[in-house]
Amino acid sequence: MNDEMFVRRIAGHLSAAARDVDPVVGERLRHARERALQVQRKGGLFAFFLDHAFALRVRFALVPALRSSAMAVALVAVFLGGDYWTTVSRVTALQEVDAALLMDDLPIEAYLDPDFRAWLSRESHS
Repeated sequence: MNDEMFVRRIAGHLSAAARDVDPVVGERLRHARERALQVQRKGGLFAFFLDHAFALRVRFALVPALRSSAMAVALVAVFLGGDYWTTVSRVTALQEVDAALLMDDLPIEAYLDPDFRAWLSRESHS
């Protein structure tokens, strides 16, 4: 079956199914078909989106000085965001260490005692 026969077969099925449709729905379908044909005549869906994208670009075009300012603001925002993320990750790591120390049975002074560190290193080697 070639493409033209397939299209005609689908069109026949759609026409047969359209006979049993409510008149209001049928009218809406007719309007949608007319809009689709208008878009197709203008160059297709891609041309339709391209026209709208160009219109938005013209509407929201920035003056060159504002472009540099916007780029500087974006750069500062990225820098501050990275600094914030780094700070949060450091604080989170410190909180985990503090929580582990507080939940342990040994007092904090034991970890600060140099003899305790020597004992730990001696015990781990044996």
